[in-house]
Amino acid sequence: MNKVLMESRGYTFKSNLGEGMFGKVMSAYSTRLKRSVAIKVIDKKKVYVVMELCRNGDVLKHINAKGPLPEQAARRLFTQLCDAVQYLHNSDVVHRDLKCENLLLDKHHNLKVCDFGFSKRLTHAHGHVVLSETFCGTSTYAAPEISRNVPYDPKVSDVWSMGVVLYMMLHASMPYDATNVRKMVRIQIQHIVNFPEAPSVSPEAKDLIRTMLNPGVEQRTTISNILQSSWMLLQGRVEDSTEAPTQKAGSEQGGPSEEKDTEDEKLPKVNSEPGGGPSSSAPRL
Repeated sequence: MNKVLMESRGYTFKSNLGEGMFGKVMSAYSTRLKRSVAIKVIDKKKVYVVMELCRNGDVLKHINAKGPLPEQAARRLFTQLCDAVQYLHNSDVVHRDLKCENLLLDKHHNLKVCDFGFSKRLTHAHGHVVLSETFCGTSTYAAPEISRNVPYDPKVSDVWSMGVVLYMMLHASMPYDATNVRKMVRIQIQHIVNFPEAPSVSPEAKDLIRTMLNPGVEQRTTISNILQSSWMLLQGRVEDSTEAPTQKAGSEQGGPSEEKDTEDEKLPKVNSEPGGGPSSSAPRL
């Protein structure tokens, strides 16, 4: 970290936030924006990425601290995730590493997607998506076609990862044990999804998760269908949340907020860095 370089660009170092495989993240104060930001240092000589500072850490940290989310709160955050990923997919951009650690919460507890290290822009040939043969991501969130090294449509595989995220939000546990990947894949391709008795989850939520965790890529649901599912359309899906009022969920890594932060605001430490870092529950593929 080059504090002199940062200060020459108008950023004052405040604290370290985290460190992962691909860089360090720190908080700093921007004199131009007059607000605190997060800066990811990928290469000290070349790449400093300035991002929005999400003060409430990531979704995994929130679940570890608070336990399973009530369905109303999970629905609110999952709706924002769907909106963000749908925006990416409509632009032919796929994430390929969606997981709770890569979903940040801003000061209003709105969800922001981060860590685009495995993302890519899709190409087409003869009217069809060119399938990906880069088998990346995090094992516990990866679709079975990725674990089996089968060429895949990353949009469809992103939906599987979203299903794991929703399961984690509602149960504070993973749907599959990745300690034995071969055994895990056998269970996945049989379309077995076990739900614990506690906490109790609605049948509509279970049905939605099963459609996202369908091993058949042709049968797996789409984001458009997720947004129209009975669970997502339950009355008051946003208004019934006990969280702060919702703002538009962003799918980008940065962008200044219209609200200004004061320089002396205290910043909470986060366990998972904004914009990067490996899963603490399972290795990346």
